[in-house]
Amino acid sequence: MQSDAQQHAALATYARFWCLHQLAPFADQAFALAGAMDHRMIDESCQTGPGACLRAHFDYDWLVRLPLALACLLFPGRRLLLLAHLVNVVGWADRMPAVWDYMCWCALMEAPFVLAAATSSSMAETARKFLPAMRAQLVVLYFSAAFWKLTSSWYDGHYSCSTVLMSELLSGLEPLFPPLATLSGLMLHAAPALVAGIEFAVPALLLLQPRHGVLLALVFHQTINLMPATYAGGFSIAMCARQIIFLPAAAAGASATLRRGVGFAPRAVGATALVAVTTGVRLFLGHTP
Repeated sequence: MQSDAQQHAALATYARFWCLHQLAPFADQAFALAGAMDHRMIDESCQTGPGACLRAHFDYDWLVRLPLALACLLFPGRRLLLLAHLVNVVGWADRMPAVWDYMCWCALMEAPFVLAAATSSSMAETARKFLPAMRAQLVVLYFSAAFWKLTSSWYDGHYSCSTVLMSELLSGLEPLFPPLATLSGLMLHAAPALVAGIEFAVPALLLLQPRHGVLLALVFHQTINLMPATYAGGFSIAMCARQIIFLPAAAAGASATLRRGVGFAPRAVGATALVAVTTGVRLFLGHTP
């Protein structure tokens, strides 16, 4: 049984990663970065009809969501996080049904936070209600995504998007690693089964061996970020920011993290290196003619 301090620290850690995900589209637009095609929309676009969305009349993204995300990043408290999650859910509902699929995943996980925080009196109590529910939700959502791969069209290379995406990934990687060209045909034929297998393996490992599940999920999502043309990285960024809830170390306070010292460093360096290498390759591919 974790102490109140550990539960508080776990929820604060989740909150800061959640805030980083919220800030990603703002950073992309403010600094003219590459930007994922499926980032959460922060403009006035409303595909349900002209003026049909509240966002067309009030800029709640830049005037409300951005300040709240920054405040929660610096001061992750229950009331602030409750308000920030509630505004997110309202903004998602405002743009429905013209939203990316993963935004529905996010809303499904943010709504229970609102309920948990609203019926709790502390961060620790909120964590005890919310974090187990979110872990279960994420496992079920990953399994549901894998389940919908069990169709005849998915395993037909003429129709499956896995073949298209694998060819795109290989086209970006082969100039860097020429020997991959000899495996291209095999990889294209194996793509449907390989992707479906990974998508089933991620939730299974998150449920049974969370540390290994987090590693596989990070690798899987970073391969999506490597695709030079179809850069649908919004989904990957959203999910990577939420993997922290499966790591026991997230429940430790700052003093416990410092006590682990060098024992913690290799894992931290390894995770950072994975993201750094992927980011470097992605930037290289983006500037390659």
